[in-house]
Amino acid sequence: MTKSAIKKYTERLGFFGMILHYIGRFMTKTEQQVIGKLTVRFGKVKKNRLVFKNREMMDCTDNPEAFYEYLISSGYNKKYEIIWLVSEKRKFRNQNTGNVKFVTAENKYGWSSPLAYYYGATAGFFFYSHNSAGLNRYRCKGQTVVNLWHGCGYKDAEQGKKKQNIKPDFDYALVPGPVFVKTKSGLWNCEPDRLLMMGYPRYDWMLHPSMSKDEILDSLFGWKGKKVVLWMPTFRKSDLGGCAENEIELPCQLPAIQDMNELKELDSYLREQEIILIIKKHPLQTEWDENEQEFTNIRYVAEALLEKKQIKLYELIGISDGLLSDYSSVAVDYLLLDRPLGYVLADYNIYKEKRGFVFEDPLEYMPGEKIYNACDIRKFMKHLTDGTDSYRQERAKNLKQMHNKTENYCKRLADYLQL
Repeated sequence: MTKSAIKKYTERLGFFGMILHYIGRFMTKTEQQVIGKLTVRFGKVKKNRLVFKNREMMDCTDNPEAFYEYLISSGYNKKYEIIWLVSEKRKFRNQNTGNVKFVTAENKYGWSSPLAYYYGATAGFFFYSHNSAGLNRYRCKGQTVVNLWHGCGYKDAEQGKKKQNIKPDFDYALVPGPVFVKTKSGLWNCEPDRLLMMGYPRYDWMLHPSMSKDEILDSLFGWKGKKVVLWMPTFRKSDLGGCAENEIELPCQLPAIQDMNELKELDSYLREQEIILIIKKHPLQTEWDENEQEFTNIRYVAEALLEKKQIKLYELIGISDGLLSDYSSVAVDYLLLDRPLGYVLADYNIYKEKRGFVFEDPLEYMPGEKIYNACDIRKFMKHLTDGTDSYRQERAKNLKQMHNKTENYCKRLADYLQL
């Protein structure tokens, strides 16, 4: 137990909560050994059982949710029993979808129900997006494990994971396209044929939003205007261990912005151009202020607001007219929309030093305007409003390397797995 870990859980749960957390983790490890080994020895895989698992405290979101929604809408729950392993089971007590169960796994105290290990071991298919949390470490013969993952971008592995020689715990993992087979097979220490160039289930949300642009913007902000730009920076500061980018210091929480005055000037410019800039914090980012009271055309959006309005993040991405990002996988995903991209690279050199990139020259795979300061951001906005798009051909070139397009990403995956 490290000092940083003790501090992390004490701040989040309080002193007694921290103690409960480590008791829960101890109980979970014991359950894993006992339930897992017994199930493998005496149990059998249930071919009609599908299990889904997200990152802890991020239940039923992102690629697992997108694929699950497709399966439900297509009637797969008539054929399969579907189990969700979730941190906060109470959130789903009003869910009454037929043949779907919710079981506690990795709750806020680190505890997982014994049933989580049983279902994890006996599932015909085990789907996860970040890690399996060892819930199917002991699994029955015949199980297929699919890593739906959460995006392929430009960032190298975390410093603490670069030299690990650990075999992957999946049979298949999803990547967007050809170039990522090479990068991910190296990072994950796996054979290239385990990586399926099928893209991500969430792409269906982005390409086919359930609401119109005006409906989404009105629901979130009560706003109507000419253009919408999303700004989605990757995280710098986080509670994750082994992330050297935590050492990166920026003058403002937004790269390329020096202070609040520059942000106010940008807001004024956006108001003149009738553009709304929506800033989405990365889920892992800490030390973040979302005070938008002084702005009219700069707004922040968080998971809580999206959940309240029942709007998926990738639907919001899908109705935007342009994207500002940096080294994040969302910039790769956005290529499918063939719309203007701006790469905010104010800390490019220090980020390369601290975290590193999967490409020898990342700039070759960034088909958009390179942004280093607030002036560059205004230029990007001006080009967006007057229709200047100098990177269309470059986007098309990169699209062939970075994606394997289809009309329905969920259906392609389900068909491949012969569900």
